[in-house]
Amino acid sequence: MRRKVIPVLAATMVAVAVMAPAMQASEGTKRAASVSIAVDLDPNSATGMRVEGITGDKQGRLYTIDMDSKRLFRFTPATGQLETLTVLPRSATGMAFDEQGNLYMASGGGSGVDGVILRISADALVSGPVESGKVETFAQDVDGANGLAFDRDGNLYVSGGATGNIYVITPQGERTVWASGIAAERPEQPITVNGLAFGRDGRLYMANTSAGEINRVRIKKDGTFGDVERFAKDPLLYGADGIAFGPDGDLYVAANERNAIVKVSRSGKVKEVAANDSRGPLEFPASLHVVGDTMYVSNFDVARGVNAPNQPGIGASIAKIELEKKHRGHHHKR
Repeated sequence: MRRKVIPVLAATMVAVAVMAPAMQASEGTKRAASVSIAVDLDPNSATGMRVEGITGDKQGRLYTIDMDSKRLFRFTPATGQLETLTVLPRSATGMAFDEQGNLYMASGGGSGVDGVILRISADALVSGPVESGKVETFAQDVDGANGLAFDRDGNLYVSGGATGNIYVITPQGERTVWASGIAAERPEQPITVNGLAFGRDGRLYMANTSAGEINRVRIKKDGTFGDVERFAKDPLLYGADGIAFGPDGDLYVAANERNAIVKVSRSGKVKEVAANDSRGPLEFPASLHVVGDTMYVSNFDVARGVNAPNQPGIGASIAKIELEKKHRGHHHKR
């Protein structure tokens, strides 16, 4: 059933933890973070799977999707258990949980195929495999849907990739569209709105993959958007994909084309956290999820940028980084 469209408002099982050597970060960084592989999703091959999105539930379990086979995986770091929960009706990328524990997944479509948001209820995720009939279409008409982020009121924000749009979907499934006006800087990389995250300041932060920058915008009380403000721009941010705020209040960015994780301080200062060549452990990192002092990274592992060729290394996997434990303030969970 097609959801109501609101007018446009204005012009994102057991696996062995394999330790990998930390790679030297960029000049000016005192040390590179230690990166390890939490789980190899395809131990038999270093290529052949693509996992972009990653998220986690309140029980500490992680979720990701193989875009080709459409398998939804759940990994429990505490036990090493890896499960295949279901096969989705269509490929999906970005993922997020709402406060009730329902799982949302972005499926951007393309070539005449409508973009949609899929949902699995919290009840269906309580135990083992999920029946295919439990995967529902929550919203339609979200072309290019990729990054997902919830605000305090339960509204779901969806990045539209190369469309430049941000879609806003209410808990009832009603959709509005905001055209960000952010342009592509590199013709070979048209994605202008990718990873999304809300900051402590209440603003929506957006990764511009094409330009290597992070933009932010304030959402007004009436639901309309303010002016886009550039928060940070740096060559270290080329390929900016998934983003997440750490417990220190700084923003972490998966720079996929550079096989790197980059941190942007609250003042907008850019610093490389970890980076490596195509042998891993970071292999086209796409999305981030933070649990306490640990950041989990989905390795999309496509042969592009520094990750070309992608035959060496681990392949599709979930990496983890232990974050520095200093300068901590109160962190608002979103």
